[in-house]
Amino acid sequence: GSCGFYAAVNASFVPGANSSPQYQHFVTCAKDFLSAARANGWPLDFFSFHSYSNPDEAIRQVKYADWILNEYGFTSDRTERIYNEWLPYVAHENVGSAKQAAGIATELIELQNGPCDVACIYDARCGVGNYAPLFNPLTYKPHKAYYAYTAFNELRKRGTAVKTTTDGTKGFHACAAKGTDGLAVFVANDTDGAMPLTVAAAGWTFAKAVVTDDRRTAAEVNALDELPPHSFALLSLRKAAE
Repeated sequence: GSCGFYAAVNASFVPGANSSPQYQHFVTCAKDFLSAARANGWPLDFFSFHSYSNPDEAIRQVKYADWILNEYGFTSDRTERIYNEWLPYVAHENVGSAKQAAGIATELIELQNGPCDVACIYDARCGVGNYAPLFNPLTYKPHKAYYAYTAFNELRKRGTAVKTTTDGTKGFHACAAKGTDGLAVFVANDTDGAMPLTVAAAGWTFAKAVVTDDRRTAAEVNALDELPPHSFALLSLRKAAE
C-alpha cells in the first residue's frame, strides 16, 4: 500500500500541500513499484493507497492514484483501486466532532463518483484507537460521524444512483439515490458558515430530513432551509402525487 500521494504532481494536478522529502519518497516509491510491475509483467490485481488529508485534497489524491495507474498501463478493468486508509481532520480535538463528521460525509459523497473501487475509513473498530472516528473508545457509543454512514446506507438501500448537480458553492456536496422507498439526497456542508438549502427534484416533494451538526445528532426535522456549519443531512423525498 502506498502511504500517500501528498506530494504528487503532474500536468493535470497541482502539487500537494506538503512536498517534504518523506512525502516525495512515497510518490517515488509508488512510481518505481509500478515501473517494475510493468517491466516484469506482474499481474497487478489491486493497488492500495492512503490519505489523511482533508476532503478536497484527499479526493485530488484519489484521482492522482487513478491517473498514475493508467500512466503505467494498469487500467481500471485490470487493477482494482483500493483507498484503504482515509480520515479527514485528523487531530485529537476533532475526534467525535461535527467538523470531522461533516468531512467524512463530504468524502463519502465525493467518493461515490470518484475513481476508486473500495474505500475503507481508518478505522471502524469499537473500543480501541485514539483517532477512532466512528465510535467513542471509552463508551463504545457512536460518534457523530457514524451517522454519515447510516445516511449513506440509506442511499445504498434505495439502489439506483441519481445524477445530482449543485450551484457550485465551495464546501457544499451532494449525491442521491432512488428506489421503492423514494428518493434520498445526502448533502454535506464542510465549511465554517451556514448555507441556504433548496432542493429541486422534478416530480418529488420533501418529506423529512435527518440532520447532524454541532448541536444535533441524527435529529429528524420536518423542514430544512439551511445547512448549519460543519453539518450533513439525509433528505427523504416522496413522489409529488402521493
